[in-house]
Amino acid sequence: MSVGYAIFISLGACAIAAALEGVCAGKNVKSFFATLRFPPFSAPLWVWSIIGGLYYAIFCFVLYRILRLDSDSALRNTALTLILFMMVVNALTNYIIFRAQNLRLSFIVGTLFPILDVALFICLIQLDKVAAWSLIPYLLYRIYAVWWGYGLWKTNSVSPTFLDSTK
Repeated sequence: MSVGYAIFISLGACAIAAALEGVCAGKNVKSFFATLRFPPFSAPLWVWSIIGGLYYAIFCFVLYRILRLDSDSALRNTALTLILFMMVVNALTNYIIFRAQNLRLSFIVGTLFPILDVALFICLIQLDKVAAWSLIPYLLYRIYAVWWGYGLWKTNSVSPTFLDSTK
């Protein structure tokens, strides 16, 4: 695939995924965030925007690198499918968090991402080591994200009243 076409496809895929992420989040992100209690070492909302930008920059670069490969192998197609699936599920997770406001389900979905992350990393190591190593900051972030998702869920869990000894 040509350089220009690979750039166009990569940017387009990331722009569509980011737009889907915004649609799934809805218009009440700030107001919902304001109602939450946060675990220690939580990033403020504006930092999450930077994290999102870096996420799309990394995935855009990885997509570009994979699209530029001459191979049309099953491994390349698997990597492309994984990337697109991961970006769609990432966007849909915003629906779970901000519209359904289900932090438990969000945590459960978040714990499944490392399986996809490792699968993608294994594919990339075999296809393009530069793309694989560029994924490392995202993989490190995922460790934080799973920990943070658990903390957010537990910090905002409502205790059942029958366990409250004062009532």
